[in-house]
Amino acid sequence: MADLLDEHVVWEGVSADQRCEGQHRAMHIISGFFACNRLTFDAVEIAARGDMIVLGMRGPGFNGRPGDTTTPGQLFHVMTLHGGAVLRWKSYLDRDEAYAAAGIDTPSGAPGR
Repeated sequence: MADLLDEHVVWEGVSADQRCEGQHRAMHIISGFFACNRLTFDAVEIAARGDMIVLGMRGPGFNGRPGDTTTPGQLFHVMTLHGGAVLRWKSYLDRDEAYAAAGIDTPSGAPGR
């Protein structure tokens, strides 16, 4: 996964205190999440436009609450690519807000919040 991140990636979680810069720091957070959680998805949604990607995931632990791996929720990750790597990664709880941040029209009829 580290190969997918730019060395200068900026990662932001859903709250203002969840932010880091650099591939090493981002991988520390990401690998910690994956090491502590068995990922189960109820739904996955992907949309792209130019260098922007929206990745929505719904299931246990995707609720924006650090340490809560059981309560179901839905997160939307907006990633900006540069040179084939993720340069910016920001997470949102609100689907419409994530799509707007990516400059992509929210698809109608797709999974809701």
